[in-house]
Amino acid sequence: MSPAIPELSVVAFLLAAALERYQANWDQLIESWFDRQRCDMVNQELDEIRKLRAALPQLGADMMEVMMRHAQLLRSLVKAATAEGGAASQVAALRQKHRSAIEAMRGKCLRLFARDD
Repeated sequence: MSPAIPELSVVAFLLAAALERYQANWDQLIESWFDRQRCDMVNQELDEIRKLRAALPQLGADMMEVMMRHAQLLRSLVKAATAEGGAASQVAALRQKHRSAIEAMRGKCLRLFARDD
């Protein structure tokens, strides 16, 4: 076993934890959309995820999926705040897609972590 493998295992574990925090912060942000502090926390977690993901190139497509869903959900929230009716169902659908992308990436991180034990 090369010395890089345990380090990648640690990165995979840290990334899984960051994804979990990111999801929790998003859930809080959805409940209080105009809270600047929560918005900043979500963005800080996303930056941390991007940094950690750089060590795991096999998660590049997953990162793109999370980023794409992040942007779609953010746009949807802005539209919902300025529009009347119908927007709630779009936010809910995008929220589920976003959550699925995060869970898929977190699951891969945990499998990488478990494989290296």
